[in-house]
Parts: sequence; structure tokens; C-alpha cells
Amino acid sequence: MVNTLSALVLAFVLFSSRANAQAVGGADKARPVAGDPGVSSMVVMEQPAFRVLRDYAEPGATRRMHSHDEATWHVFTLVTGQLLLTVEGEEPVEVTQGQVLNLKGGAKHTFRNTGTVTATIVEVFGKAAPKP
Repeated sequence: MVNTLSALVLAFVLFSSRANAQAVGGADKARPVAGDPGVSSMVVMEQPAFRVLRDYAEPGATRRMHSHDEATWHVFTLVTGQLLLTVEGEEPVEVTQGQVLNLKGGAKHTFRNTGTVTATIVEVFGKAAPKP
């Protein structure tokens, strides 16, 4: 399920954006993330089973260590740019344009834009099924 969903998300993101764009449309609608200068975020879609965010990180910007505690799974897709991603307890990883990563739901993570263009990130989070 997660692999299929991540493939669909990546296809949507790649085919709905212009090639070599710095920040795929909508950055003007994203809101700054409090305490993280140069980082902004917006909810793209909110459904009962999942949520999609689009984040932007300007060159040099850092998103502080945080988690999405309600997430049962987390697909992290870097659409444009270059990042250094650190998941708590793991070694930092260089993430390049087009990479799709599967993070554990609720994992604490941070990232820093190590490139020269605005990084565009699409994150998809699974939600627990509602209790009857």
C-alpha cells in the first residue's frame, strides 16, 4: 500500500510540475514555520486516511527536529533541491532531487537545505483508521 501510494504521489508531483523549476507552484500560499526561518509549509490535501504537505526550504534553511506523532507511515519526497536529512538515532543522509524516502511513522527528523536553490518537499502521512 505504501509503495503504491508513494509511486502515485511522486508521479503526481513530477508530472504536475515544470521540469527544472526551483519551487513547484504554490510557495506563495505556504505559511512560514514558526521558529524555522526560510522554511514554509502548506497542507495540499487532508483525507481521513492520509495527509499531504508541501514544504519549502530556502538555501541554508533548517527545519528543526520534529515529528508527526499522528502518522502511521511517512513518505518523504524531495522534488527540487538538495537536503541533509537526519532521522533521530540514524546517520545524516544527503537527499537529492527526485529521491523518495520511507520514514517510520512518528519518527523525529530534521533537514537542512545544503543546495543553492529552494528545496521543495512533498510529505505524505498515513493516519490510523478511525475507531468504530
